[in-house]
Amino acid sequence: MGDWISNLIEDYKYVDGKHFGERKHWLHDDYVKFIRLSESLIERNGEGVLGFITNHGYLDNPTFRGMRWHLLNTFDRIHVLDLHGNAKKKEVTPEGKPDKNVFDIQQGVAIIIAVKTGKKKKGEAEVWHGDLWGTREAKNTVLEKGQIGKPIAEKIECSAPKYAFARQDDMLRAVYGNGFGLAEFMPENSVGIVTGKDYVNISFSASDTSEKLNLLKTLSDSDARRYFKLKNKDARDWTLPTARADAVACEKTGVLTDLTYRPFDQRFTFYTGNSRGLYASPQKRLMRHMLEKGNMCFVSVSRQPLNTPAGYIFASNRMIVNGTIRSDSVSIDSIFPLYLYPDEQDLEKSRRVNFEQKLYRKLRELADHPAHGKPDEVQVFDYIYGVLHSPAYRETYRAFLKIDFPRIPWPPSPDEFWDVSAKGAELRKLHLMEPTSIGVHTYPFTGDGDNKVDKPRFEDGHIWITESQYLSDAPTVSWDFYIGGYQPAQKWLKDRKGRALSFEDVKHYQRILKILSETFRIMRTIEMSLT
Repeated sequence: MGDWISNLIEDYKYVDGKHFGERKHWLHDDYVKFIRLSESLIERNGEGVLGFITNHGYLDNPTFRGMRWHLLNTFDRIHVLDLHGNAKKKEVTPEGKPDKNVFDIQQGVAIIIAVKTGKKKKGEAEVWHGDLWGTREAKNTVLEKGQIGKPIAEKIECSAPKYAFARQDDMLRAVYGNGFGLAEFMPENSVGIVTGKDYVNISFSASDTSEKLNLLKTLSDSDARRYFKLKNKDARDWTLPTARADAVACEKTGVLTDLTYRPFDQRFTFYTGNSRGLYASPQKRLMRHMLEKGNMCFVSVSRQPLNTPAGYIFASNRMIVNGTIRSDSVSIDSIFPLYLYPDEQDLEKSRRVNFEQKLYRKLRELADHPAHGKPDEVQVFDYIYGVLHSPAYRETYRAFLKIDFPRIPWPPSPDEFWDVSAKGAELRKLHLMEPTSIGVHTYPFTGDGDNKVDKPRFEDGHIWITESQYLSDAPTVSWDFYIGGYQPAQKWLKDRKGRALSFEDVKHYQRILKILSETFRIMRTIEMSLT
């Protein structure tokens, strides 16, 4: 982290001469510094070649667009071969088969060979890109016999604003780009709550939350660290003394409330809204709106893994934590509330809709229907939710959905808007667990025992909770279904391992199974015109 290399890395924070405003900590990864070091030596020499095998994250991640832009302007030819094998993103081949790493690591890797000839340069570098998928043996065979250029790699265009070192369909990208961005349409958004310490801040019941608060305030430091399983060294944004001080100071002003911890998994917390207190980052600016009854929000991530079997979108009517739907350490959960409520300083005392007004008006005009009229904010919310659950949409634009927050296509006709919105409304009501939408559910809980979750498993239509107790006639699709990075039917049980399920817990879980099977059914009915 010396000044010399840090100053060189600053060059990777510019695109077309414009500096990024956001933090770019990934640019300080060692492999980025080695590439920058080599690039600087070649720049000084006037010609040269660099070759590295590194993390493949810089090829298309938005954080590295300044790095890519700088390399394009330094070199004449750049050859990149993406070897994939990213276990963290659960990469699979385009055919859906296992994709293995060439090394015994989880991080996907890539080869880069960049050439500066020393001749007078015109424009940006020519980029050749290739992909290798499959087993380690198959990749090594290709690498042993291969050479730079065809047939392994093909020339690609690296266009603004991402300058991605990856192959993309330009026509499809143009169609996708014509839609409106979720973050653009709902401009007030933020990342989810960062608890700092889940075990301290998240509980299964309101009474557990109150007990933890009391212990946090009364136990000695050593006893508190032992009880809450805390290390002796705290993190920068969460320390035991500041958490305790926040709990004491806000004993009467804090809110004991429930929140969405994982899909269909509501937990309890004591929310003060103070940064670096009980929570490392409570995101009070946006989360206070979710404390209001009648509000709802989207939970989305800005960069969903390329090969995920599901979209990273969920609806909630509670506060959410960072980690609600994503299970990796790369992406970040963000919240998009539908309504914004006034605080004491606002002159306007009525709630307002969190839509960009020009885009909202345009969407309403396009959806104006002889029978339905113009949609209100909830029907627009449902349209977006329906789009993001369309299997055709997810498959068609899957390469772009890993780059940024999703873009939503403008409806080609009022009929399509209202059809997709109606399907989105069904999904929203299910995911908010409205009883009238869930309806009758079965899956009888059978067997004798203590109801204590042991090693949950699915076998022959039964979901076994213990060795002698199970839920019968459970749909396979419910057990396997993904929402974001989680399989809720499995995750909910795993998070309760060792806990005895109450009667209401069992009923709740049965509702989850019904919701997931209905979600699968409804998604298959969503039809869209995407080109």
